[in-house]
Amino acid sequence: MKMRNIQLAAAMLLSLAGSGWCGGKKIICVLDLEDKSSHSHTWQNVGTGVAEMLVTALSETKKYTLIERDKLEAVLNEQKLGASGAVTAQTAAKIGRLLGAQYIVTGAVTEFGVKDSKIGVGGLGKVLPFGGSAKVSRNTAKASLDVRAIDTTTGQIVAAAKGDGSKSSAEISGDLSIAPSFDFGKEGFDETIIGKAAREAVDRVARELSAKFDENGPSAVKIIKITGGQIYINSGSADGEKAGNVYEIFRVGEEMLDPDTGESLGAEEEKVGKAKIVKVTPKYSIAETKAAVQKTDVLRPAR
Repeated sequence: MKMRNIQLAAAMLLSLAGSGWCGGKKIICVLDLEDKSSHSHTWQNVGTGVAEMLVTALSETKKYTLIERDKLEAVLNEQKLGASGAVTAQTAAKIGRLLGAQYIVTGAVTEFGVKDSKIGVGGLGKVLPFGGSAKVSRNTAKASLDVRAIDTTTGQIVAAAKGDGSKSSAEISGDLSIAPSFDFGKEGFDETIIGKAAREAVDRVARELSAKFDENGPSAVKIIKITGGQIYINSGSADGEKAGNVYEIFRVGEEMLDPDTGESLGAEEEKVGKAKIVKVTPKYSIAETKAAVQKTDVLRPAR
């Protein structure tokens, strides 16, 4: 029964992603990042925590539809697929197609931790009110991310981004191992120096990815249904769609794999015709075409 429920949830998500429900925005899924840092820190599930921060940062741009984490986990469990940044482009593309996502964001946390250094000792230390002196410790937190976005239709990397964050604080303490112990998502984490460093790195990556997504132009539009010479697409007036807009229709061919590495090399696309928008509603539109269209075809604005 549980397996059946997961299958139904995945099927429903695919149906919604292929309809006007997502409002024509780019649909993005962020996988858990691989933790490639030195592991000298004490935090658990760093890749998952930073990935969740990235989901939040991308969502706050209001430009994209982000796949919810619980739906991602349901599909991963159903398909017995890994969720970390160690997945191949081929596997990432498969995960994205199962979820109805157009882009999969994957990658790694390459640096994450807090280092302590002594600044003052003995006479060089700060004088305490009750006499004597104390050692001064400066805690420096650093976080670095390296991610890439994969087009789930072609399996090709369409964007890459790197982000670094660094924060430090100076304080008097007899214990120099006072690295914050707050967990991801818990109250107070964002106020720690590692929380601030991670947020800085994530925000930089989100801005860079967003800029590159914008450079790639409008997202490919998907077909909801076909009725004779008319096709219904998941783009409406809420997305800026207008009657008279012209699209080119493309059919994606067989995925090509590197025979040595098994890495996806993308897939060829064949232009099969054009379509013109004749009716627009808030969440979907109707276009007319003379081409023999298949539901798996995609539409891109004519140049």
